[in-house]
Amino acid sequence: GKATVQKFVAGSWTVVGTAGFSAGVASYTSLALDSTGTPFVAYRDNVNGGKATVQTLVSGTWTVVGTAGFSAGQALYTSLALDSTGTPFVAYGDYGNSQRATVQKLVAGTWTVVGTAGFSAGQALYTSLALDSTGTPFVAYGDYGNSQRATVQKLVAGTWTVVGTAGFSAGVANYVSLALDSTGTPYVAY
Repeated sequence: GKATVQKFVAGSWTVVGTAGFSAGVASYTSLALDSTGTPFVAYRDNVNGGKATVQTLVSGTWTVVGTAGFSAGQALYTSLALDSTGTPFVAYGDYGNSQRATVQKLVAGTWTVVGTAGFSAGQALYTSLALDSTGTPFVAYGDYGNSQRATVQKLVAGTWTVVGTAGFSAGVANYVSLALDSTGTPYVAY
């Protein structure tokens, strides 16, 4: 159950670094590549109390970014994105804040809350994170504060703000996936 990354090289899938590089079971893995193609992986780290951990490949070795298990409580549905400078952001359902959505980013080697921790109206399931071209984070999720329907929020002047209407899907939104086009318009699949 440990984390592994593979890439397709010359017609074959090849392990990147070492297979099973996480200390223990890794759940909700999320992968992103920086502008040089260096992989970063976020996951719920069962060796560290189910909290969030991010690792990156440094000279062929998987290395913890910042501190392992950095979230306030257990992290569900970890979703990773990198800004244009390679700064990692992670969104998750935060057991340290009643399973509401939290986003953190790495600042000078320390994981720092972006805006307010636990900003969603209720529990946030299937969190999906994307950054626009200016580095503004958007998070989509199944929103227990709105009958488990889809909600998207973005950070505006340090405050998490609903995009459009909260709970906009016709029914329950499971396995939410968010993407932004080149103009920053959000698209959500569920």
